[in-house]
Amino acid sequence: MKTMKRFTVMLCACLLLIAGCGNHDANDAKENADKEKEVVQQTAAGNKAASAAAYPRTITHLSGKTIVEAKPLKIATPYISFVDYMAVLDTYPIAGQGIEIIERNFPSLSKRIAGKGIQDLGMEANLEKLLAVQPDLIIAADDMKEQYERLSQIAPTVIFPQAGEWRETLKQIAEVIGEEEKAEQVLAEFDRKSAEYKEKLAFRQNESVLFTMYSGKEMFVMWNDGRFDPFYKGLGLKPVEAAEANGQITLESLAALNPDHLFVINNWQNPVQGGVREAMKNSKVWSSMNAVKNNRVYELADPSLPGPMALAKIDGIEEIMQAMGKKDQ
Repeated sequence: MKTMKRFTVMLCACLLLIAGCGNHDANDAKENADKEKEVVQQTAAGNKAASAAAYPRTITHLSGKTIVEAKPLKIATPYISFVDYMAVLDTYPIAGQGIEIIERNFPSLSKRIAGKGIQDLGMEANLEKLLAVQPDLIIAADDMKEQYERLSQIAPTVIFPQAGEWRETLKQIAEVIGEEEKAEQVLAEFDRKSAEYKEKLAFRQNESVLFTMYSGKEMFVMWNDGRFDPFYKGLGLKPVEAAEANGQITLESLAALNPDHLFVINNWQNPVQGGVREAMKNSKVWSSMNAVKNNRVYELADPSLPGPMALAKIDGIEEIMQAMGKKDQ
């Protein structure tokens, strides 16, 4: 009996000890989690403070140099593509060009800016509207170089190229608004995914790929200025060697190029009801192409792919991977 009592006491002591250790471990885990959270918060606050402390800064641009006194909070951009770049940097203008056009025709960017309350400056940027929103910075494109002085009277203004190399433009805008670290993260992630997708698409390396846009009446738009290089070079896609046209070509000319994979980009200014494949289904010329015969025609709903937009490149590699990544095609 005494032995049983002694065993019971020892068992209770062990259970209390285990419980105490468990509570101690739980307390330690909670304390560590709290410390980690505090470090993350301090780092974020430190980065924000460092970003703010980096002002004033002098920005060199196409119309000279502009001193930006403090990190801008109310930014306006009378150029539609710069709305895209800012959205990629998780920063949104208080006013921008073509917001209504974006919401109606550019689904990817439209999702990004939904609920951000961006005032539409119209496609022909209205300077009175621009003045009314009282921005503390204006980011404009070189189509407004002649209005630089007027814009500068409203707020400090920087002018960047309309169709510059997208990575460089992203960095330029990031420098102005104090989001350089975010830009580096975006580019690093893009490069990481590109390398990953290039490896996954290696089995397509001998199959030719062509990007075009349907403009109606069996005419297609082509580009030869390198705007698709982030896909051809970044993903290891094979271009069609004879595809040297820049501008409109006929259906017969497209069929002569005969790509293995054909990406048809939505023409928001001249959309085709039911899509290009439906519109062309009775055409013998269209049906003669390898891409059509092998069900490798991909219609892209977002028209921004050929444009000078960062989001077009970021989303573009995802759409291409989704379209070409299946080995049963």
